[in-house]
Amino acid sequence: MQAGELLGTREFAVSFPVLLIAEDPACHRTITGLSVLDRLVITAHRAGAEGITILCAGERPKLTRAEALGIVVNWAKEAPSLEENTLVAFGQLVVQLPDFKKVLTEGGRLYSEAREPLPCGIAARWKFSLEDSLPDRPRVFAQGVARVVKDGLSAAQAEDALWDTMGSPSDGLVDTHFNRPLGRPLSRLLIHTRITPNQVSIFGILLGVFAAYCFTLGLPKWMILGAVLLQLSAVIGCIDGDLARMGFKETAAGKWIEFGGNQMVRLCLFAGIGAGVYKLNDNNSPALWLGLSAAAGTVIFFVVMLRAHLRLQPFINKTANRDFSVLLLALAIAQRVDWFLWLAAIGVHLFWMAALWALWVQQRDDAEAVA
Repeated sequence: MQAGELLGTREFAVSFPVLLIAEDPACHRTITGLSVLDRLVITAHRAGAEGITILCAGERPKLTRAEALGIVVNWAKEAPSLEENTLVAFGQLVVQLPDFKKVLTEGGRLYSEAREPLPCGIAARWKFSLEDSLPDRPRVFAQGVARVVKDGLSAAQAEDALWDTMGSPSDGLVDTHFNRPLGRPLSRLLIHTRITPNQVSIFGILLGVFAAYCFTLGLPKWMILGAVLLQLSAVIGCIDGDLARMGFKETAAGKWIEFGGNQMVRLCLFAGIGAGVYKLNDNNSPALWLGLSAAAGTVIFFVVMLRAHLRLQPFINKTANRDFSVLLLALAIAQRVDWFLWLAAIGVHLFWMAALWALWVQQRDDAEAVA
């Protein structure tokens, strides 16, 4: 997932102009490759800001990512007169999108989890300083990371806190407690390079396809290697998501690369396991047909999702994860990969039928809502 059209990131239910005060040098500090102010500008844009003005009398901080995304900002050397309610915030504030949106929708003042006031809130007019400009407003208590960067230490602490929130709605137990923590050091390294999330995704897909090839050889040691490589592919699948979300690089194309690539890996894997188990049993088992059936079920599921145009994303988040890779590794070590093949041949068809049913229910509910 890399630069391009963002995925559903703009919401306009409630929106105010945004004034960011970038007078403190701390707004220049870098968190995972982006300045603190750059992150705040993107967050304001995604929250649906009507216009973003940055108050900066000195050197302008770089807005590398915001400019790459085509976000237009207005620069001012003196505080403009506020003609309407405006969200005013310090440029050295780190805040996540849900909390920023909540300040907009509730028209309030942001507070930390420790109930300390933060330099972010709705002001009706400018009174020489931010504190003077923020009247008594409803208190909005942050649920995510919300803190002011003052120096290198506080920037590092904010970065650590942001990494701790990185995850995906589709993460299963293995992703949450093993794959993502295992890949996190590499994510933190790659975020400072030019390697894109899409490149990481494609590498993980190719590794998963090679893992499927290992199973086709029909040798126990190669099947164990294939299972290990598949597990490593799952770790890499967590890294690309980390890079996309932390670097504001989520795109529709990246989402399809990830989803389509996962389906291709599963198709190759099921077919490869079927061929491998068939060879392992001296061409005397239903493994080949089971593998082909599971692969066909994967294709059917992909077609259903194409028809749905990802309208079933909540269904995918609840039911699709990579936890099966651990089961496959355990069965490969126990030399019982044929058990996994039976489970896959049955489960994948149940899965696409459930997806088709969920799509039908959603279309029916949409039709009733229109009627």
